Amino acid sequence: MPLRRAGHEGNNAAPVPASPLALLMGRDEVELAGQRARRLVRGRRVLVTGACGPVGRALCHRVRRLEPAALCAVTVAELDVRDAERVDEVIRDARPDLLFHTARRGELADVERDPCGGVADTVLAARRVIDGAVRHGVGRLVFVSSDKAADPTSVLGATLRLCELLLRTATGGPTCFAAVRVGTVIGEAGPLLGVLADRIASREVVTIAHPEAAGHFMTVAEAAGLLIEAAAMAEEAETFVLDMGRPVPVVDLVHRYAEQLRPPEVTIRFSGLGPGEKLAEKAFADSERRIRTAHPKIWATRPAAPPAGLPRLLDELEAAAEAGDGDEVRRLLRRLLPEYHPVRRPEPTLPACEVCP
Repeated sequence: MPLRRAGHEGNNAAPVPASPLALLMGRDEVELAGQRARRLVRGRRVLVTGACGPVGRALCHRVRRLEPAALCAVTVAELDVRDAERVDEVIRDARPDLLFHTARRGELADVERDPCGGVADTVLAARRVIDGAVRHGVGRLVFVSSDKAADPTSVLGATLRLCELLLRTATGGPTCFAAVRVGTVIGEAGPLLGVLADRIASREVVTIAHPEAAGHFMTVAEAAGLLIEAAAMAEEAETFVLDMGRPVPVVDLVHRYAEQLRPPEVTIRFSGLGPGEKLAEKAFADSERRIRTAHPKIWATRPAAPPAGLPRLLDELEAAAEAGDGDEVRRLLRRLLPEYHPVRRPEPTLPACEVCP
């Protein structure tokens, strides 16, 4: 069944003309955040955490064009999202109608090495923001998740999946919740193409995990528009995903980008999949039911009921993270999330590199 709020409106799904980014993604860029988004944002107070990141920055630009009554953009330097008192103070002073929580750890390898920091900066931070939003009567809260949360194999994916469940536990009060799974963000504001451009221009080796590695790629504009659309359509802590088609092989993306830059050649080295990495991410877990929404390019799913004893287990997780006990953090994540299956891989046997003219 489609989500109930609003029917199809305007030309929200119309593709924009082909661009270099569209060629990289292998699909048209989706134009999001139309009249439904303007009605949601116009005249309302908006708070964005993580406003210095690529998605948060693009979201702030999009929100400004929709004529909010006020926009409070908070960077990581201004707000320690692990500090419950500071989070509460910011939400109380901003008095937002809409809250977009984009501040979180984003590097898979970083969180795999430091699971305690990953839990603190993602799960515990989300818990603080959710509690503050409910306490101060925020109308809608949208959390930025990732496709890594679908059947997670990494600590990062597990923390994001747990945050999606946290939204479900907070329903029934004054705040409407939603999560948005984004893919790998590309564009001028994203780090991926900047790193590739530097390495290709300087003729450095481009390192890829595996010849068959693939991912979902989206532009920062798509990510920002999807967040606003999700805020408009949210009802019961759904998780929203943009239809990005099939995962794009990373090798193909590097080839296409190199052709746009026109260097003499590109050397690609394969390092092998690291801890927690998948050959390809997927938008939905195998057990999740896909729900059509009012937007033809957006799908949703509703989380299953959270595990029994969740508050107590979260308290134990917080204590383990603060104590720096990484083994206990991993154990508790497995207990909280039966779908979390960390992977241990043997040393890879892969071609060392390939040279692409």
